[in-house]
Amino acid sequence: MIAVSWIQLMIHDWVDHLEDTNQIELIAPREVANQCPLKSFKFYKTKEVATGFDEIKTGTPNTLRTLKDGKLKISPDGLLLHDQDGIAVSGDVRNSWIGVSTLQALFIKEHNAVCDALKKEYPSLDDEELYRYARLVTSAVIAKIHTIDWTVELLKTDMYGLLGKKFKDTFGHVGGAILGGLVGQKKPNNHGVPYSLTEEFVSVYRLHSLLPDNLHLRDISVTPGPNKSPPLIEEVPMPNLIGRKGEEALAKIGFEMLMVSMGHQASGALELWNYPTWFRDLITQDVGGQDRPDHVDLAALEVYRDRERKIARYNEFRRALLLIPISKWEDLTDDKEAIQTLKEVYGDDVEELDLLVGLMAEKKIKGFAISETAFVIFLVMATRRLEADRFFTSYFNEETYTKKGLEWVNSTESLKDVLDRHYPIMKKKRDG
Repeated sequence: MIAVSWIQLMIHDWVDHLEDTNQIELIAPREVANQCPLKSFKFYKTKEVATGFDEIKTGTPNTLRTLKDGKLKISPDGLLLHDQDGIAVSGDVRNSWIGVSTLQALFIKEHNAVCDALKKEYPSLDDEELYRYARLVTSAVIAKIHTIDWTVELLKTDMYGLLGKKFKDTFGHVGGAILGGLVGQKKPNNHGVPYSLTEEFVSVYRLHSLLPDNLHLRDISVTPGPNKSPPLIEEVPMPNLIGRKGEEALAKIGFEMLMVSMGHQASGALELWNYPTWFRDLITQDVGGQDRPDHVDLAALEVYRDRERKIARYNEFRRALLLIPISKWEDLTDDKEAIQTLKEVYGDDVEELDLLVGLMAEKKIKGFAISETAFVIFLVMATRRLEADRFFTSYFNEETYTKKGLEWVNSTESLKDVLDRHYPIMKKKRDG
């Protein structure tokens, strides 16, 4: 569940879609309306903007800055601060839950720790310089964790089936050697196209089936034996852990209990019929973190968004990736119930299959959490994200990061290192 929280933290940082001012409504077909939690719901259409880099201004709001020694504000209990309405004070407060909030707080602590280290090493640096160096170092740490820690967590396999044993013996895990090896190249490589994250990338990151219906809270006062989990004390429904309600719950649960609990709970599988029920009658938040009046059926909305943004259907998507399309439902899955349901929805026309449905139905490569189709996009965009960034290539040096800052990045290998740095009590308990 930590890995699930991590990817939502990343998605909120990577991509955003602006909303139009007009609402539209989705209405369930009469034949299935009685099976849907919402017979209809309203939401805002995606706003189209001209391509370019001047449309959206991003950065850390001054409300988060301490304006001293480059640091960011954080609560004394190590969690996020909250405003008068109980909304977390962070860069993005929309449609989040406490798993993401804890990671946001963790990396505020990481940023501030980098500031302390740089201030000690370079006492002449002022507030703005310390902030910028620490932001750069922390961003690189996050990118490194995602590349060689999270990716490998998602692809727990020796890779034999896909790339062959010789490839694995030569290069190691994709996330470790291949992606990590792109960092530090002499110059960025855009492959002739200005860098961007594509809509196809957004679509394959629709991973909501990873989330459970309930979070299992563990008794952290008990140290279990090897390969055992602390005793389960409560199952908390996920709707109680999102938005303002979630922030109130987190204050009672605390960072350590939540992180340990998530570390002992497996995520859901990315397959058909595993979409969380609570997502089908969901209260979302606006940019200010306030609950919106209209509930949404996120499962229906996700399919709609792909169609609205002109994402290719499953077969055409695979053709564009030079992968073999399916010619019959049996090419997609061996699950007879799934095949029957796909026929009921799409008839015999496999070209109509929506991408998200296909990704969930597709036979998985052994050991992979994601489908082959999604993996190809993951791999292409992950390498491109590193190759195209000057801060991971031509600027990945002491002059840009400072000597101390570069040492910090190079010595951090995983999320575990960050947790151990800021919560040594968790390490002590884990190691007995």
